[in-house]
Amino acid sequence: MERHFEKNLEELKAGLKAMAERAVDALDAAVRTLVEADASLAEAAFAREKEVDADEIRLESMIIDFIALHQPVAGDLRLVFAMQDAVVDLERIGDHATNIAQSAVTLCRLRQSPDLLRLPEMAELARRMLQDSVRSFAHRDADLARRTIALDDKLDEMNRDMARLIIQAVKEDRELIETGLDLIRISKNLERVGDLSANIAEDAVFLVEAKIARHQEE
Repeated sequence: MERHFEKNLEELKAGLKAMAERAVDALDAAVRTLVEADASLAEAAFAREKEVDADEIRLESMIIDFIALHQPVAGDLRLVFAMQDAVVDLERIGDHATNIAQSAVTLCRLRQSPDLLRLPEMAELARRMLQDSVRSFAHRDADLARRTIALDDKLDEMNRDMARLIIQAVKEDRELIETGLDLIRISKNLERVGDLSANIAEDAVFLVEAKIARHQEE
């Protein structure tokens, strides 16, 4: 029975790892669509997001079956609950990647590529947070998790800065309103990827220390 328990647990870990990789791929494809102004690249983001959705359904079912069959306790139960939370967050990250790709496709239709302002920098930071949060979870690295959580404030500030820059640009040229709205949507979606990545990092801290990271003092 113990061998069956370990086998099922490893299957869950492998499934979560594969889901995380697909979420990163979806985000990468969406950002490439934006930066390279190539609408055809968005198809990869849409395809990966569908795979992430399928991963969520499959892993949720596997987790329910695992709990029912093995009735895990203590650290194992904490791991399963943390994995369940991570699955939900990764699925939402896939949704945000799709949103970014859709807005990027709209921008690709413009005759002249817009100034992306701080979006490439934001995208790089959001990707780093996503990868590091998954790494901290997989390796139970609470220090890396806390460093990842700390980056969320920086991404939030960049999002606010983007809004200020876009509002100023629209004041100077009213024809930029529609373009500005798409840039703001992309910025907000990148900010949400950071929030969800921080959630995964918080789950990593919970997994290691049985403490809720967001409730700890700075």
